[in-house]
Amino acid sequence: MKTLKALYIGLAVAASAAALTSCQADMDAPALVAPKATMVPNTTILELKNTFADKTLQCPMKDEESKTPYIIHGRVVSSDATGNIYKSIVIQDETAAIALSVNQGSTYTDYRLGQEVVLNVTGLYVGYYNGLQQIGWLGEYKGAKSLTFMSWSYFLEHSELNGFPDDDVKYVDQNATWPSENPYCIVTSFSQLPATGEALRQMQSQLVEFRNVYFKEGGKDTYAPYQESVNRTLVDANGGTLIVRTSGYSNFYNEIIPEGTGNVRGILSYYGDAWQLLLRGTGDVMITKKGQKDDPYTIAEAMEVMDQGAAGWVTGYIVGSVKAGVNDVQSNSDVIFGADAEMDNNILIAASADETDWSKCLAVELPQGSAFRASVNLVDNPGVLKKAILVNGNLTTFLGMPGITGNGGTANDVEVDGVTIGGGDNPGTGEGLPDGDGTQSKPYSASQVNAMTTVTGTNLYVGVWATGYIVGYVDTGIKSYATDESCKFTVPATVATNLLLANTPDETDWNKCMSVNLPSGSDARSQLNLKDNAGNLGKLLTIQGTVTRYVGLSGIKEPTAFTLGEGGGDTPTPPEPSGSTIYESLSSDATGWHMNEAQSPEGLERVWMWDSSYNCLKGTAFKGQIYVADVTCESPEIDLTGVSDPELTFEYVVNNYKKNNVMIDVADFKGYAYVMIRESGTASWSLLSEVKAEAFRWNPWSSGSYSLKNYAGKKVQIGFRYVSTAEVAGTWEVKNLKITGTK
Repeated sequence: MKTLKALYIGLAVAASAAALTSCQADMDAPALVAPKATMVPNTTILELKNTFADKTLQCPMKDEESKTPYIIHGRVVSSDATGNIYKSIVIQDETAAIALSVNQGSTYTDYRLGQEVVLNVTGLYVGYYNGLQQIGWLGEYKGAKSLTFMSWSYFLEHSELNGFPDDDVKYVDQNATWPSENPYCIVTSFSQLPATGEALRQMQSQLVEFRNVYFKEGGKDTYAPYQESVNRTLVDANGGTLIVRTSGYSNFYNEIIPEGTGNVRGILSYYGDAWQLLLRGTGDVMITKKGQKDDPYTIAEAMEVMDQGAAGWVTGYIVGSVKAGVNDVQSNSDVIFGADAEMDNNILIAASADETDWSKCLAVELPQGSAFRASVNLVDNPGVLKKAILVNGNLTTFLGMPGITGNGGTANDVEVDGVTIGGGDNPGTGEGLPDGDGTQSKPYSASQVNAMTTVTGTNLYVGVWATGYIVGYVDTGIKSYATDESCKFTVPATVATNLLLANTPDETDWNKCMSVNLPSGSDARSQLNLKDNAGNLGKLLTIQGTVTRYVGLSGIKEPTAFTLGEGGGDTPTPPEPSGSTIYESLSSDATGWHMNEAQSPEGLERVWMWDSSYNCLKGTAFKGQIYVADVTCESPEIDLTGVSDPELTFEYVVNNYKKNNVMIDVADFKGYAYVMIRESGTASWSLLSEVKAEAFRWNPWSSGSYSLKNYAGKKVQIGFRYVSTAEVAGTWEVKNLKITGTK
């Protein structure tokens, strides 16, 4: 017992001593002192980028006479904590961002988000690694001068920390004034990403966020295979795509990519001639299935994601409406709780049927002329008060308060307890066509589809029918989405990829149109497009497919059936092919094609290559700098023995042909791309055609048919000749090559 008692006493004394020691240590611990840089910035990041644009060199003095170096500063917006960003620190000031290539891992421990860094760039190298401008040291990439990692010790000699990290991220639109102090995240879209010049330099390496997007591989694939870096595809509401580059060495490589729609942020990087996004971790992926019809947002949940690009289904109760003449709700005096409504264009919904506090409500837009408005507005339908509602749309500000907009206005877009949406033949928002219910006998009108805003990537409107008059198309060579400039209402069309439909055949306001996608190789494209079928302008088209966003409008994609002609009729019989397919290639691989790497200019490994990301044969002589090249890519031998009237067709893209970082005029695109042919076993090529550019863009157009009748009965090779000069080099892509003829 004495021994045990002594043990207890000893423990108590030890504990007391430890406590006293701890208290003494706390009292003696010095306060943390914020690091303070001695160097003073004299150059913005954008000024530095512009000064050394298209150059790879050791940074000189800013002023040689006074020996003044280039000094920049910025706050850290990257992190290598997860292993997905490799040996790179990205800093961002009030003008732009730039990547610092350093030969060191785990830099996130000292260079946390929001840490200000001051950097003496003089003596370091400024330049490019395969198209991405950055700061580092001189190395080689595929035999050419390129940026590589600077040593860690050299980076420490040239840099200083300034203050404690400030990780209060500000969100700003791409065209807004960017904050100067805190780290900031640019909210942008795929269509806004620049292709050339200062704007491209400014956006490279920025911290960005894309909203209302989804992963093509969501719910199916992991972020990456083990120890392998891969491209995953992010898709936006307009069907546009962006590469997300993910490392198989990251600590989240084996996680399944989430399914659903939401926001994704990361570092906007650049590789070759294309944008790509680098995730800092799974925290940058804010995607959820929340908001699907089977898991709708509550009112509170919808308010949490308001104005963050979210869209989806919301559940609640109808409690009132906003007063007439009020555009900015500020208090209960601006709304009416109950059925005595003054306006038919909105309702208020809340979590409780008895709610009387406007700040706990959402304002719901009722689309003009829609079945939703006709069946649910409180002016005409006071009986819907306090009924449960399930409604789909964009979660954004409406009438100055949290709201839901962009609803399609049909029974597919809203459900109200005990109410039939669109019970009668309600008129459409335009004249000439009634609203429908999406069946073949009662298709949606063009104005109905125009009013629909779907959550891209979800199957809300699959296999439905829609109808409208063919009134024009979107010239995607000008813009990949609808604008006053890109929407055309005359023929012949310049592209064959899409149509605009409206409720009346003489409509010329694209805001009143729906879009129709005409997929490559489909009957819909061959028979409906206005480039080859100018006589279709003004005809009534009834078409089945998926309603989703396309070229910036709600419209039909993936068409499965259609009827053409006033009043409908049988689907036109597809035209008989001009002949049998003799040879097909460049749709999934380039088997048998010879890239002639040996002809590539010194410093460039190859001009021609197969791009598996886009399934195309790609030729380019721009890899961080311009190379002078003249290289012909050769097909395997193609046997035309016994073939009469052979014809060649393919699809192609030309883009990024720039001089002094400015895109050249389309009219000046001469001497850069040729289609060649020769008999097998001969050395010299014959010219089939010089390739023309209708516009610079990434959407492929058809080459048209090239007659090969002079080579009927022979064995031949097809060649694509890529040419660049000391001033101009761009990208030429070729796919879906086919030779047909009669045997």
